[in-house]
Amino acid sequence: MKIVYPILPKLHELIFVKLAPFLKKKLLQSFLFSFDSKKLYQNNHWSARDFQPKVSIIVPNYNHADFLRQRLSSIYQQRYSNIEIILLDDASTDGSQDILEEYRKRHPKVTKCAFNKENSGSAFNQWQRGFDLATGDLVWIAESDDYCSENFLEELIKYFVNQAVMLAYCRSVFIEGSSAKPVWSIEEYLAEVDANLWRKPFVMSAHHLVNKAWAIKNIVPNVSSAVFRHPGKLELLGDNIWKQMRICGDWIFYLHLVRGGLIAYTPKAINYYRLHENNTSRNTYSSDIYYHEHELVANELLSLYRVDKDVFERQKQVLQSQWRTFRTDYSEVSFGNCYSFERIRRLAVSRKPNVLMASFALTAGGGETFPIKLANMLKATGYGVTFLNCGRAPTEAGVRGMLRKDIPLLEVDSLEKLETIFDDMGIEIIHSHHGWVDANICHFLKPDSNAKLIVTTHGMYETVPPVELAQVLPLLKKRVSKFVYLSDKNLAPFISHGFDTDGFVRIDNAVDISPIMPVPRSELGVPEDAFLICVVSRAIPEKGWKEGIEAVKLARKISGKDIHLLLIGAGPEYDRLRPVVKDSFIHFLGFRPNTRDYFATSDLGFLPSRFTGESFPLVLIECLHSNRPMLASNVGEIKKMLATGKGTAGTVFNLENQDIPIAGVAETIAAYAEKTDFYLGHLLSVPEAAQKFDPAIMLRRYEKVYLEVFDGTFGSEGNTAEVKKRDRY
Repeated sequence: MKIVYPILPKLHELIFVKLAPFLKKKLLQSFLFSFDSKKLYQNNHWSARDFQPKVSIIVPNYNHADFLRQRLSSIYQQRYSNIEIILLDDASTDGSQDILEEYRKRHPKVTKCAFNKENSGSAFNQWQRGFDLATGDLVWIAESDDYCSENFLEELIKYFVNQAVMLAYCRSVFIEGSSAKPVWSIEEYLAEVDANLWRKPFVMSAHHLVNKAWAIKNIVPNVSSAVFRHPGKLELLGDNIWKQMRICGDWIFYLHLVRGGLIAYTPKAINYYRLHENNTSRNTYSSDIYYHEHELVANELLSLYRVDKDVFERQKQVLQSQWRTFRTDYSEVSFGNCYSFERIRRLAVSRKPNVLMASFALTAGGGETFPIKLANMLKATGYGVTFLNCGRAPTEAGVRGMLRKDIPLLEVDSLEKLETIFDDMGIEIIHSHHGWVDANICHFLKPDSNAKLIVTTHGMYETVPPVELAQVLPLLKKRVSKFVYLSDKNLAPFISHGFDTDGFVRIDNAVDISPIMPVPRSELGVPEDAFLICVVSRAIPEKGWKEGIEAVKLARKISGKDIHLLLIGAGPEYDRLRPVVKDSFIHFLGFRPNTRDYFATSDLGFLPSRFTGESFPLVLIECLHSNRPMLASNVGEIKKMLATGKGTAGTVFNLENQDIPIAGVAETIAAYAEKTDFYLGHLLSVPEAAQKFDPAIMLRRYEKVYLEVFDGTFGSEGNTAEVKKRDRY
């Protein structure tokens, strides 16, 4: 079987031969089972046995010397050992720092201290300092006056083997000051929300849990009871209003952190939360600030989550009950001055839709890394983002590392669960980037689903024979709300199968702007005066690695120049060529996530592609953003991408019967190495070419598509979507 998309051998067969008969069977409804939460997010292939992520334990202390030894002992006695402990002090005056130093000296391999000379004025400033120092994938903020059972980390860490779990927490017992006498338990504290939920372990989506309980009351009453993923670049951390909150700031932090992901709970470990005179219920509930901050929480909820209308009624009822119990001045006016529905609705920022970015695999290639880059951009601009990895090829660690830490990574053991998951997670936009993923999501997406599907074609469909397209495109026609394309040639298979492509939207690719740090040539074994060429692509035959090597060898003979070639990427050609190509001027580097750094240290980018589906290569944009010209095949939109008003930012060559003309390419390489004016003429056009690929413009265009679908203005189901929206805030 011919390979038509070079990600996985026989992918063409998997999608359009084996899947087609399956799609013909009208079995959709039979697959939409009702899964409970435990089964819904369970993956039978996951195992926690060898799962040992590093946990950064942050201990922010201020004048808790009386409780520090008990706190620290409960940390250092944990059964889980892959930890680092960051002891912070916010200018204590009670001898706390001496105790912290004592423990650092006793456990120097895992402990570091950071003490403030002046008080920071906010607990969240200390949180931020801890995050900056933390090197672990997971974080535990262990407040200095609490303590916990020895199995705390052991029980919670295993939930994070599921990469969509953003936070896991355990049972809390509230204890009284110095006496440590139990006051109440989390079950009692949350009884007015749900009397039974916290008696058994669970894994739930943030969307489901917010609507069920978390919008009504903070179900994680003490941060010491929780472990969560390192928040990374979470935008909330720079919000000064949030940093000054005194009661509900942790709640808002959780709501931002877990958005689009999952939360786990276990009663098998215990956190002991110490209540002092200044944080008892009576003192807290009797202050105006308590109700003011709940209004801020409500604002955040409206801005972040799709919340059922009656949830805020329940929150209001709980707050009114607390006011009446702990204060004697209740009136509609006094309560309304602190917490007002109308004020909440008026001041809340318009919510952006919840997006699930669906990927074929976490592997190298423009069609696989582009969804990651777009997901990161969307997250930074306020979208709820979940990233679905269908896992159809082995995960490349460097590609996995491109995804922001605060974006949940969802992997499921059965695609049959997808429709139920979309609903449970509150997904409103599904954005797919690969034919196999497109077809499967269309198959499992109910016709009346709240989630709308957007497909970006990255050049795959035009490589598939019409007879096989005829089996899958009708399904896409029924389910896809909007198609985005990169090149005019992407439209051909859809036109030939009766699609009205007037509604298709063209959006040019772009990449995020990031700092570039050229890799020293000495690290690569490349002389400083050599002419260096850089290829970045999947290492497959269609990407021309073999021909590129031959062209460089010939160019060295033609020019007499010391020309070197970097080959960056993973795949079968890397495995095949590396052992047999022994020339010192050919450098096989394998996969590298920081490709722009390698382009920047080179003189010329090189894309000798004969891949039929090549449309709008990201690697060319990355080369231009690294301020380097490109030598590339004249396929897809490459010629237009390099064109500027001043000239071209590189050279394109035509394929000859779908083959790379090695001799002609070698002549061009030699010209670049020999003729300074020829090279500089193209180099000077690079900045203008790079400016055409503005990530802000690309993001705005995708946002327009999302909001068009989200608002129900596209497709036959728009009115239904609009009606459903009116039932929510």
